[in-house]
Amino acid sequence: MLGRILVVDDNTMVRESYTELLRHRGYDVLQAGDGEQALDAVRTNAIDLAIIDVMMPTMGGLEFRQRLQDEAPQVKTILVTGQPDRVEGLVEDDPDFQTGRVSILYKPVHPVMLLAEIDKRLAARAQASCLN
Repeated sequence: MLGRILVVDDNTMVRESYTELLRHRGYDVLQAGDGEQALDAVRTNAIDLAIIDVMMPTMGGLEFRQRLQDEAPQVKTILVTGQPDRVEGLVEDDPDFQTGRVSILYKPVHPVMLLAEIDKRLAARAQASCLN
């Protein structure tokens, strides 16, 4: 297994397509339809990376990312949004973007771009664990 990824998106079709792509690539994948479900998954499973839709009901992606950072700071994060204006300023203001803990992709996300970003995030994690 290459790692465990949590896909958090309120759109079932998007969740399923990401899940199928990632499982085919060899990842163990968990799914959540909103931030509350995602927090439950994080509390009961070891997660290496979370792919988080920014716009979701109940608990949006930005709020979930903050809670994730508080509860599981080791988890790498990829934010996904179709509304770049909702995350304007985050990249410059949030140190997690500079350290590589968090990145952002804009919809529609091409599968090759998603896999490349995942590989980059998890490669950084693997290098860090080799140093410890």
